[in-house]
Amino acid sequence: MKKILFTLVLSSFLSGCSLFHIRHMEIEQGNIYTPEMVNQLHTGMTEVDVKYVMGSPVLINTFSDNRVDYVYTLKQAGSLKVQKSVTLTFVNGTLRSINKSY
Repeated sequence: MKKILFTLVLSSFLSGCSLFHIRHMEIEQGNIYTPEMVNQLHTGMTEVDVKYVMGSPVLINTFSDNRVDYVYTLKQAGSLKVQKSVTLTFVNGTLRSINKSY
């Protein structure tokens, strides 16, 4: 009887450890880029120049070859999700527009 009671008490204490939220992981997804990298972009750049500055995009738009999206999300414990994105539009292989959302 004591073993059963001890096992029940021990299992309830161990399962309760998850309620304290001691450590949560930060989850980063997408392209990691800085404002300095985005500030280097300007219209007239080629796609190769953009990839040199920003890296290869994680999201590739299959419906339009002229649009490239660089998306970054961060989820931290106890805070809201942070999402920022840069959408680049190309015409004939040269950068025509830059749309940022932070």
